[in-house]
Amino acid sequence: MKPSLFAGLLALMCGALTSAAALAGPLAYITNQGSHDVSVVDLETSRVIAALPAGKSPAGVWVSEAAGKAFISSPDSASITVIDLATRRVTGSIPAGKSPVGITVTPDGRRLLVADWFSHRVLVFDAATHAALGEIAVGNAPAGLVASPDSRTAWVANRDDNAVGVLDLAQMKQVSTIAVGNHPFALELSADGRTLYALNVWSNDVSVVDVAQQRSVATLPVGKGPYGIAFSDDGARAYVTNQQGDSVSVIDTAQRQVIATWPSVVYPEGVAVTGNTLLVVSWMDDLVGVFDAQTGAARGTIDLGRNPRGFGRFIHRPAPAH
Repeated sequence: MKPSLFAGLLALMCGALTSAAALAGPLAYITNQGSHDVSVVDLETSRVIAALPAGKSPAGVWVSEAAGKAFISSPDSASITVIDLATRRVTGSIPAGKSPVGITVTPDGRRLLVADWFSHRVLVFDAATHAALGEIAVGNAPAGLVASPDSRTAWVANRDDNAVGVLDLAQMKQVSTIAVGNHPFALELSADGRTLYALNVWSNDVSVVDVAQQRSVATLPVGKGPYGIAFSDDGARAYVTNQQGDSVSVIDTAQRQVIATWPSVVYPEGVAVTGNTLLVVSWMDDLVGVFDAQTGAARGTIDLGRNPRGFGRFIHRPAPAH
């Protein structure tokens, strides 16, 4: 084999290996409200590898490994964009009420739940076929959603009722409500399904809800305008973005107390944790900030589209290549 040919083949092989390695790590699917698209970020290389079209003003996002899809809510076009995680391509669009915002997928990957803000209901779809399965009447201005590990129950933040609605997915009915703080928006659930966190944007605190007791057992003051929440991989910490405080509050989940408040990006919204990396989306500066999840030390930034939000779970962890 000629040396030049060998060198060329070696370069091609190295390029292919580099490309495969670059996509072996976690990817972030972050909604950009201002540019009407979704940035796909390779977190190992800290670069955007795709900008996927979405509906108008996309806000909510839920990556479901079980369903093999990412779902994106666009309130201004009343639609849900469907992204195939294997190909990183848009594969469909689902009409969704009047103004879909909050979105989640049950852990079994079977049902897609969408909070329709202006019609005070949660829409239920088959996550595989995208067929409408029905709707659930809930409280006023439903926002964040999350489902139980067994996929039988879901919770919705009924923002204007200062309450969380408890949804029985078999009955397709809101069966009870739980009083929380002033104007809850985002919700998140501990991995064991026992503790629900509600972020109250007007009272600047987090309600810690015991799921079995169906009541708030603690109220944790955070910064101004709490918007997004994510847990560390081991569940020991919760990270809350404070929109109007340009900061992140760190909660010790065992002690149920705020143990730190770190300066962050300007107007932080979506948040995620992967390993020792904390990602905080800046709506104002069109970027995601990268921080050390243990110390809060800044590691850098990655440019996104315009006015990114990332409301929901936006991390995809591809299966290792064999």
